Amino acid sequence: MSNFFKITASVLAVLSFAGCTLSETHDWEDFNSPKKIDFNAEGLNPATCFIPFYAEQSEMDCDAILSCGMPDGRTVNEVVNEVGTKTTSTNGTALFKGVISSWHSGKIESYAGSYWSIDVNGEPIQLSGRIVVPTDHKVSRVMVVSHFTIGADSEAPSNEVPLEAVFAARGIAVIEPDYIGYGITRHLIHPYLCSEITSKNVVDMYDAAMNFLPVVGCKPENDDIFVYGFSQGGAVALGVAQYLEEKRPDVKIRLLLCGSGPYDICATYDKLIENDLTDYPCAIPMIIQGLDNGYHLDLDYSKFFQKGIQEKMFGSGPYCSPSSDSWINSKNYTMAEITSLIGSKKVSSIMSEEAMNKATDNMTELYRAMVDNSVSNGIVVHSCPVYFFHSMDDNVVPYENFQSVDEKFYNEMANYTCNVGHYGNHVASCLRFLYSSMNLLYSNKDIDRVL
Repeated sequence: MSNFFKITASVLAVLSFAGCTLSETHDWEDFNSPKKIDFNAEGLNPATCFIPFYAEQSEMDCDAILSCGMPDGRTVNEVVNEVGTKTTSTNGTALFKGVISSWHSGKIESYAGSYWSIDVNGEPIQLSGRIVVPTDHKVSRVMVVSHFTIGADSEAPSNEVPLEAVFAARGIAVIEPDYIGYGITRHLIHPYLCSEITSKNVVDMYDAAMNFLPVVGCKPENDDIFVYGFSQGGAVALGVAQYLEEKRPDVKIRLLLCGSGPYDICATYDKLIENDLTDYPCAIPMIIQGLDNGYHLDLDYSKFFQKGIQEKMFGSGPYCSPSSDSWINSKNYTMAEITSLIGSKKVSSIMSEEAMNKATDNMTELYRAMVDNSVSNGIVVHSCPVYFFHSMDDNVVPYENFQSVDEKFYNEMANYTCNVGHYGNHVASCLRFLYSSMNLLYSNKDIDRVL
């Protein structure tokens, strides 16, 4: 982001999870004047509070928004320019930039740091993420954001101010975790689409952030929250809402916003196999490895991938060091870069014939895990309005995935709104979802009716 400065705070060494307290005051340098945060004096425990690594200020102007990362690793500007060349309007690019420019409303302040949660084995683990607030510290309410699929660790919220920070410029505190496998846990396998563990990790950051925000003068004016996510984040956001409704009824959701999520993993997998074409061919290996790791399936990868692909995707061991050159587990490559390394968008270029046939024996256990982690199987979100968005032209999370659960959502959710249309491919529709969400929150108008 442009026009920011970074200040380094001393990193807190947390020696144990249970009953952990600070033995000395944590020195924190405020943006305007030196300030000490005595976590002990505040009655805060680093085992239950978000602990900042560093802070930065950013100008959320048009240029800053256009430089933010998109789901395939390109910037907003690159995607906007591509959309502009494909639109029937001769001024398509200017239109999109004009809409983005209208969102500019000042500076944001963000904190990258860590918090405690649990790993796939149920053991304590420190995870990382970012909290973004308006610089005037006037926070109306909190938005819990679950980010879209990323490949490179450099795209993780703790390493890069995310696109959703635009909400903070409008007075919302944005809480966005990295997930297991990114940020300070980049050396671990990401349990991709493992709904229960990821939802728990997200809620734990929310709890830690709520202990931290008052310390920096950013206590929200309202107790209810927004829950937001696109793509992988859309499925995670729905899982978070389910988790809160079932286990944390004390947390009230004002609005759940889900965009283009793989709610039915089986339907998504089946359609990608049927089409044998996707902009993210590496998403299928990520699903297989994520569910295998998250649920200890002990799958034989040689049965799922073309010869030599397994090592290129994941490396030679269960964990790859950050210096490894493996396409997925090194966390060095964006989704677009991995696709380029594969050299094809055909699913069959990396998957075995057996993996392309769900009737085979080796697919049985994987499909069971996909069914168990399809958040559409346990719809319990009755207590809040829900806004779903999906493009019929989506080439990563097929529209058929949404069709398979649309009727179920409609029948089982109390206040259900669905926005479906020809909104471009997966990456372009990410912006459309952001546009419509901004207008729902701030003007009660749906921008999709005028674009």
